[in-house]
Amino acid sequence: MARLEPVSTTDPVSTAERRAGFTLIEMQAVMVIIALVAALVFASVPGTGRTQLKAIALQTEALFRRERLGAILTARSRAVSVDGQQRAFVGDSGERVAIPRDVTVDILSVDEQWSGRQAVVRFLPDGTSSGTVVRLSREGAAYEVRVNWYTGSVLVEPLQPS
Repeated sequence: MARLEPVSTTDPVSTAERRAGFTLIEMQAVMVIIALVAALVFASVPGTGRTQLKAIALQTEALFRRERLGAILTARSRAVSVDGQQRAFVGDSGERVAIPRDVTVDILSVDEQWSGRQAVVRFLPDGTSSGTVVRLSREGAAYEVRVNWYTGSVLVEPLQPS
């Protein structure tokens, strides 16, 4: 005798049909993975972004401050110049700050050559300097590194797009 299975009249959807499709958690997991991959691709694109430009400005400021401190501690004048061939600021201590190719550098300072390189600023043993303004810019973002001639103080300021 054939046995009949009970048929549910309240659940017309079969188990196979219920498993076809994705849950909300699975969809969110896929979206997170796509976002992470997009962030990695965006971060690996070459070029100097606003954050990197600020980092270069802060490195330049630190170089200027170290050279000023070196001039005071050694009682000898110290200078920072720009090496156009290597695209770098170079201090008398030998420290360098590399300037990426996509960054524009404008220098307002004395027009001299020191050791075959363009002068940027000279720090004297009493803490004063020749003074300078170095503008670093790229695609609408810009920072100025200012050295006060009288006090030798160094300051970085972001510039607003004009």
